[in-house]
Amino acid sequence: MFEFTEVGAVLPQIGGGRYKLIAEIGAGGMGQVYEGFDTHLKRRIAVKLTRPDLDHDPDWTKRFFREAELMAQLNHPGMPIIHDAGIVPGQPERPFLVMEYVQGVTLDVLLENRGPLPIGVVATMGAQAAAVLAATHRHRIYHRDLKPSNLMLCADGTVKVLDFGLAVAPDTDMTRYTSTGHTLGTPAFMAPEQVEGKPVVAQTDLYALGLVLHELLTGDRVMTGTSPYVVWQNQVHLPPPDIREQRPEVPVEMARLIMSMLAKSPDQRPQDAATVHAVLLRYATGLNALDEINDIHSAARLYALAVAAAVSPRTAPTLVAPTRPVRTAAEARQSAVPTAEFSRGDIQRAVYRARDLADESRYDPAIHELRTVVERAVTVYGSRDADVVEARQKLADLRFECGDYSAAAEVYRGLIDDLTAERGPYDDQVMYCQRQLASCHVHTGDTRNALTRLKRLRSQMAVRYGEQDKRVVELAAQIGRIKPT
Repeated sequence: MFEFTEVGAVLPQIGGGRYKLIAEIGAGGMGQVYEGFDTHLKRRIAVKLTRPDLDHDPDWTKRFFREAELMAQLNHPGMPIIHDAGIVPGQPERPFLVMEYVQGVTLDVLLENRGPLPIGVVATMGAQAAAVLAATHRHRIYHRDLKPSNLMLCADGTVKVLDFGLAVAPDTDMTRYTSTGHTLGTPAFMAPEQVEGKPVVAQTDLYALGLVLHELLTGDRVMTGTSPYVVWQNQVHLPPPDIREQRPEVPVEMARLIMSMLAKSPDQRPQDAATVHAVLLRYATGLNALDEINDIHSAARLYALAVAAAVSPRTAPTLVAPTRPVRTAAEARQSAVPTAEFSRGDIQRAVYRARDLADESRYDPAIHELRTVVERAVTVYGSRDADVVEARQKLADLRFECGDYSAAAEVYRGLIDDLTAERGPYDDQVMYCQRQLASCHVHTGDTRNALTRLKRLRSQMAVRYGEQDKRVVELAAQIGRIKPT
């Protein structure tokens, strides 16, 4: 449990006095976290404030609010719920974030108290963390600072992933907030590409999770050094110790998974967090052996059991689940890395090639090749996967550019349906597709539908950005230029 440090009256008034700060309970990569109390709704909360030394840095303020925005978009039981965000007046102003109060023990404390943990316990906790990463990666949001102190085990056996303050969404302007003179990430858990300043990908988080799993199983930190620089160099060049040499009883498949997560090249790591989750789940056991798990009748636990029963073959006696053949070690190893047949790299290469062909005005081959890859990608990753969505949007844009507005409209419409269900109507990509679809209507002469869609979009953008935002003003001007037929 956290050691509370009592705080005095020097702390700022939050939310006009609505949120009372009680005690500091921790500090993250960019802020201080306090236990608090919501005087309106009479509930315990956590309040995060930017660190005092960052109050004058506008980039960190933007990053702070971006964390709130990212977390608010993702409703997942393995992440704290965002309740509110705002600015504390003063000189300087201090942004604040109001979150669900999560009570439990962080995994670094658990490890310190217990030493190496049982294999089934580690697999269970790791599978939960992988499930959270699968959800965030689906939106191309990467944590970048996953470590034992950012993973909390609650009394009901659930694991919460904390502190998305360094998270990156590559399809936003967040990348320009990385040059602030501060080290982004914790050296002992930074992937080689992160150390070298290369693009962060989903496998960056999997590397950190692999380090966490290795440490929980062995009790030893994987990458150490006399200084941060030495640790960084070891992350890039030093092979990790074979986990079965330190813990021989770790199942071969689970050990191979963890060691593949620690590959120096992202291309050699597991294909995605869902793959990690699937393998770990095979070795997951109950956490009742831990004294920290003492709320066996919690709402979350009872609900999870009901959900598990709902998807179990035992609840559908008229259906016979096919027998899963026992896989060889080689097959198990292959399941933890991208297949040679099709991977995310194929999607990205198809998008880049389509762009090159379009630049040469060769739209027919560009559309044909990209459409073929998109159809395959949908069957492998699903229509709402972020990489698949990007390829689908590129396909729609290409059809729009070459004047095939009816076909473009069909793709945009499908994107709107999928993304709205996943992210809601105020998502930037949803609103982009709405505007493009309206433009398709204009080009095909259906100005009535175009105006209806654009007026609704303008209202949504005004809510999201404000009435005076340049984008809202420009859209209003566009609406004024369209004459209904």
